[in-house]
Amino acid sequence: MSSSQKTEYMGLNNWLGTDRPQRIDFVDDNQKIDSTMKSHATNTTLHCTSTEKARFNNPFTFVSYVGTGTASKTVAIGYVPKMVIVFQKDKPAVEVDSDGTMLNNMSVVAKSSGNTGGAIISDSNVVVYQSSSASNNIKQNLNKQNGQYCIIAFK
Repeated sequence: MSSSQKTEYMGLNNWLGTDRPQRIDFVDDNQKIDSTMKSHATNTTLHCTSTEKARFNNPFTFVSYVGTGTASKTVAIGYVPKMVIVFQKDKPAVEVDSDGTMLNNMSVVAKSSGNTGGAIISDSNVVVYQSSSASNNIKQNLNKQNGQYCIIAFK
């Protein structure tokens, strides 16, 4: 005979001193516990998926490349990043030319919904640009011949 009382949430047996537990009572309780735990543990609204956990453990990737001097260069990241920061190694983010009229942009932030100019996210790649002339007094300098560049790509 199952118990004369049950627990509030899962309805598990809550025997009184006069109840006579049987094996089936324990089996039923174990099945309820196992089913409830499975529903809870696999609920991705409450818990992170393995992909999300990997993202927390390794939130970004660091990639370097050497500029080719061409108008654009595609750099493989290996996944679709949410955001990237691209910059030229050992250079400031922006340089002003000698007469102070033009900015040479050596860094950029890009995300899937937009960018600050000079690079875009395209699937699992970042496309960087090298301008031959300035637009609005800004020249993109992210693929200069033999330039050393870095990309921080956020998952």
